[in-house]
Amino acid sequence: MTLDRRRAPRISWQKSPWRIAGFAAVLFLALVALVARLVQVQLVDGAEYRAAALANQIRLIKVAAPRGLIEDRHGHTMVRSRPSFVVALIPSEVTDIESELHTLASTLGMSYASLHHRLLHHRGVNYDDFAQVQTYEPYGPVVLANDIPVADVARLSELLNDLPGVDLEVQPIRDYPGGPIGASVFGYVGQITEKEYERLKHQGYTPNDVVGKDGLEYVYDRYLRGTPGGQRVVVDATGAVVPGIKLPSRSPIPGDTLVTNIDWRLERIAQQALHNGILKWTHGRELDGAVVIEDPWNGGILAMASEPEFDPNAFASDDYKRVAKYLLDPKDPLFNDAIGAATPTGSTFKMVTGTAAITEGVIRPNQVIYDSGAWDCGGYIARDIVSGGLGNTTFVPALAASSDGYFYQLSWRLGRKRLTKWAHLFGLDAKSGIDLPGENAGNWPTPAWELKTFGVPMEPSEVCMLGIGQGAMQATPLQIVNVASTVINGGTLWRPEIAREIIAPDGHVIKRFEPHAIRQVPGTPAAFAAVRAGMAKVTDAGGTAYGLQIKGLPFSGKTGTAETGNGAGANTTWFVAWAPTDHPKIAIAVFVDRSGGYGANVAAPIARDIMVKYFKKSPAYIQ
Repeated sequence: MTLDRRRAPRISWQKSPWRIAGFAAVLFLALVALVARLVQVQLVDGAEYRAAALANQIRLIKVAAPRGLIEDRHGHTMVRSRPSFVVALIPSEVTDIESELHTLASTLGMSYASLHHRLLHHRGVNYDDFAQVQTYEPYGPVVLANDIPVADVARLSELLNDLPGVDLEVQPIRDYPGGPIGASVFGYVGQITEKEYERLKHQGYTPNDVVGKDGLEYVYDRYLRGTPGGQRVVVDATGAVVPGIKLPSRSPIPGDTLVTNIDWRLERIAQQALHNGILKWTHGRELDGAVVIEDPWNGGILAMASEPEFDPNAFASDDYKRVAKYLLDPKDPLFNDAIGAATPTGSTFKMVTGTAAITEGVIRPNQVIYDSGAWDCGGYIARDIVSGGLGNTTFVPALAASSDGYFYQLSWRLGRKRLTKWAHLFGLDAKSGIDLPGENAGNWPTPAWELKTFGVPMEPSEVCMLGIGQGAMQATPLQIVNVASTVINGGTLWRPEIAREIIAPDGHVIKRFEPHAIRQVPGTPAAFAAVRAGMAKVTDAGGTAYGLQIKGLPFSGKTGTAETGNGAGANTTWFVAWAPTDHPKIAIAVFVDRSGGYGANVAAPIARDIMVKYFKKSPAYIQ
């Protein structure tokens, strides 16, 4: 049997010259690209890559930058930063935390417990032990003590070589030279919390930052905060600091300067007048109150005060006892009554009612109306329990005497819809947009609101109460001073503004805040003139502030007394004023909550004291 064996085909490895040339060309191009990339990495971009690699080994132990100044309109420094010796800890460098804390406690005259508490509880984070601090904040610095006296600094300096990770630093601390004066405007600062850091980290904030918590410090924090500097250190692959390598430190860049519309002299006068006026009336008892002073021609806030007051230095220096006192105080001294306290305004609201009535043609300024002291408001007889009626009268003397009976008539004739329209035109029931946090929009009641709030429909008679600043309407001192400014300037409702401009450390202006008109209130010139004329007679015989004249300074004003608790509670008192009468430079609103008196004997003397001192007039009362 013959086996048929077939040969396997013979494979030829011979290729065409073109294919070999193509392969060589591809190989050549790949080598060229590789060489080109190596040249780029090593020669062209070498410095950049070396810097990036080095950056991975370098950490910045940050030192806060001085926050920017806050100045008044005349360049007077109201808020600054001052140097302070602090004891800081770099957790990754510490070898024996217990021993070092005991040494620090005995050297600084502090308790071990307080230092240990600050080590584990700071920046809004609570750690279980020091190991967690080392893990999550290896380079810190964790500040253990602030404002170290020079004698303690000298003693501690001798021990630093035996305390690895402990450092004495000079850091800026926020300083408010006026203490509580201006606190409602400036706000305060504090260590950034974990929640704040999560919100702000995309803007370049770090877990070590001090940030604005309220007031201007909060609103303009991104300008005031500056750029941190500090000591640069080299770390190894495990993140530990490599000893013996010193790198140039980075200088911090101070924050920008915030120039405001505030007049610092007037601010001091206003705060002291409010404080002293309340204590004089109450014989030493604290009450909530506020003063707002505005430039009526552009809306610039010249002064703002609130009572009870607080000292922002307590927050800047971590004075825990005083901070706790403020936070736990039921009177809430951190609350800014000037922009946050909304209450019925009493007769100061008659500026709105009068402007509306004359503009709408309900009355003419010189039209004689009989004022019996009462008015039938749709079946409800509203009575003036103070003046008892003026008889035949016109608008100007009725406003000067603040006759409720007269203004009941105007309110009824206007009707709720038109009165509501004018309240809204004057900016009530809306935030003004001032550059401070915590502004209250106030309240202007509507039928729907009353039905939802009280479960009953709105009564037609309520328009009479609203027209004299009573009932469910509420406004803030800021809103009322805005109404006064609008009457003064003939109809421009300005947005109140505290900031004037922001200036960089090198002196160039970053931003200017130009006056901004919210709207033009369409009152007639005759209506505004009549309201101004009535308020100019407030200190004349028959006026509600008679006897409060200032020699050499004619001023205009309007008292307000608002009932609380349906007449069973203590009265809230108001006074709005401007001076001088003919060419006003300032508009003032004074508010004292539940004082139990009247606008004429509680709020008006405070405003008078401010005007006397600001315009440097004799304080003696004219007999």
